[in-house]
Amino acid sequence: MTTDDTFDVLIAGGGLVGASLAVALRDSGRSVAVIEPVPAKADGQPSFDERHTALAPTSRRFFTHLGLWPAIEAGAEPIRRIHVSDRGHGGFTRLTAEAEGLPALGHVAPNRVLGQALRPAMAAAATVHCPARIIDTYPQYAGDGSDQPARLVGRRVRIADDQGEHTLTTRLLVVADGMRSATREALGIDTRERDYGQSAIIANVRAERAHNGMAYERFTPEGPLAVLPAADGAVSVVWPLPTETAEWMAFDTSDATLLARLQSTFGWRLGRLEAVGSRALYPLTAVTATDFAADRAVVLGNAAHALHPVGGQGLNLALRDVAALVEALREAPDPGDADVLSAYARSREGDYRRTYAFTDGLVRLFTNDWPPLAAIRNIGLTALDLFPPARRLLLKQGTGAAGDVPPLCQD
Repeated sequence: MTTDDTFDVLIAGGGLVGASLAVALRDSGRSVAVIEPVPAKADGQPSFDERHTALAPTSRRFFTHLGLWPAIEAGAEPIRRIHVSDRGHGGFTRLTAEAEGLPALGHVAPNRVLGQALRPAMAAAATVHCPARIIDTYPQYAGDGSDQPARLVGRRVRIADDQGEHTLTTRLLVVADGMRSATREALGIDTRERDYGQSAIIANVRAERAHNGMAYERFTPEGPLAVLPAADGAVSVVWPLPTETAEWMAFDTSDATLLARLQSTFGWRLGRLEAVGSRALYPLTAVTATDFAADRAVVLGNAAHALHPVGGQGLNLALRDVAALVEALREAPDPGDADVLSAYARSREGDYRRTYAFTDGLVRLFTNDWPPLAAIRNIGLTALDLFPPARRLLLKQGTGAAGDVPPLCQD
């Protein structure tokens, strides 16, 4: 029996990933709760701020199945073309939606717009405790008093909110509370980390020329610079730099100095860069959980795998995880069954490994300025531009269509 403190699925984290899962489970017949420490409109809310996210076609289909795409599309900008170049070298590759028979190669949406669509839908689909934080979690066992070992039947989750501390129980705990997840740590799940020694400056920029739906990926010795088409004619810049340089550029320089440095790095494809909005800084570290599933628990989003932002793969991979988990639970009588969770975790390993290799490989390849390697990669970029089958393989990975795609991410 379900009570106010007992749930089939309890989600730690009500950001983009946790909210998406709650909405995706709304017609499953499961009772769902979400624990989120930061109110949606708080200045410290990391998921629904003014940053922009590149959504792959698989993510568009996911939100379409959830009935949220019309609201998101109204505030998003389609990516019609992509231009990939290597600063200081001649190689480049161009991708166009028209040539690939797609309506768009992706969309760029402000996180604020995603939140405006997701938060009300989450509130309608789940019991939301916000602001509230998880203090601890521990297994819940049941036995019949015989000599048989007690069975693991769920997890107890101790939370603190404005009413004090109390305990919830759940058959499945989903951990989606970020890269530095204390809940993941409480489960005893370790992580592997790769520190890129970089931080990304995130800002919106106004340019002299219209972007016309063009996204740019500009590889430089300091890191891959992404310039994405945004609404109202602006562009969203994701600019990785060595951490010390990034901190100086983000916090200690004038707008004119930052724009001049960015202009030198990016070039003049959009004419003069004229104005920059508020700046945010994010350290770049790849973090991978050693296990995606544990006793009555699953780890999702940045708690499972935080990637370098090159190629905009992070949220798109996480939404494919959400879609696969929903599919795994669809016919499962018990959402926390160990066999179900193990099968889910195994099913996601291939997608994760391909995506990690894709992002990490691009960073390693294009930040190495050894002349023979630079020559080889630029020949490769030119070959991609001239050879459509190879270009489509790259596009397949970049748009999330490689491997087995979960049903919620298909047309």
